[in-house]
Amino acid sequence: MSGRARRAGVVIGAIVLITTGAALAAPVPVLAMGDGSKEIVVPLDEGEALTYSYRQSIYDAPVYEEFVRHGDAIDLLRVRSPDIRSIEYFHWDEDPTQDPDGLWAADAPPSEHQELVLRIAPLGQQRMTTAHWSYALLPMFGETVVTIRVARRPLVLRVIERP
Repeated sequence: MSGRARRAGVVIGAIVLITTGAALAAPVPVLAMGDGSKEIVVPLDEGEALTYSYRQSIYDAPVYEEFVRHGDAIDLLRVRSPDIRSIEYFHWDEDPTQDPDGLWAADAPPSEHQELVLRIAPLGQQRMTTAHWSYALLPMFGETVVTIRVARRPLVLRVIERP
C-alpha cells in the first residue's frame, strides 16, 4: 500500500470516528426518573404511551394514569381504576364511564406536564410502565420524592442503558 493510500485510509478512519462520536454524543429525548442523587434514563419515543400506576391510599384501589410523550412534555390522557371513587377523586367535569374490562375511566382535561413529581410511599405500589419496560419506584429509589420528565441525554447513554 502506498503512502498516499495509507494517508487516505487514516483520513477516512478519522472521519468515521469523528462522525460516530458526534452521533453518539448528540442529545436525544429520554425519560429521566430521579431523586436528586440517582437517575434512571429510559427510552420514551415521541407519541409513546406511559402509565403511572399506584395504589390510591384513601380508597385502597389501584389507579392507572395514562400519559403520552409529546415533544418534551408528558400529557395526561386519562385515568382508570376498578373503584369509581378513585376516578371521581380527580374532580373533573366529565362523569366516569366503565370500560369493557370493568375498569372505570375518565378522559383528562387538556394537560401538559413538563415533569411529574411523585412522593414514593411504602404502600403505594408505584410503577412506571411502557410497552417496552416497567419499573417499580420504591425498590429503585426508596421512600423519597422522584421527578419524572423528558430530558435530553447523549445517544450513547440511551444505547448503553437500554432496559
